[in-house]
Amino acid sequence: MSGLSKTRIAAAGFTGGVLNGLFGSGGGAVAVPILEGGGEDAKRCHALSAAIMFFLSLVSVFGNAVLGHFPLDTVKELLPAGIAGAAAGALLLRRVNNDILRRIFGALLIFSGGRILLR
Repeated sequence: MSGLSKTRIAAAGFTGGVLNGLFGSGGGAVAVPILEGGGEDAKRCHALSAAIMFFLSLVSVFGNAVLGHFPLDTVKELLPAGIAGAAAGALLLRRVNNDILRRIFGALLIFSGGRILLR
């Protein structure tokens, strides 16, 4: 990714890792804007974020399993639909305009944040 400095990449990785480890998700919500700030294509930033979060999630899963917070029975129930949804999202990414993708992502962040704050 030509427009990204090593500092920007490290910031996205570290911040995403902290959030992913702490909340189990959310790293991409910070990583994508950091990566886009380097002038890269939104689709490339979302794809890169997904790849980064995959590996960070593995670390989080291991840590939570060690702590006894890993509900394997629930994972088994959620995984098939999650895999299908991830595949559908990856296919949709090819067809969605960058501006629309950015707006959908922003709206999702606002909706999720508002929902959490109002609980």
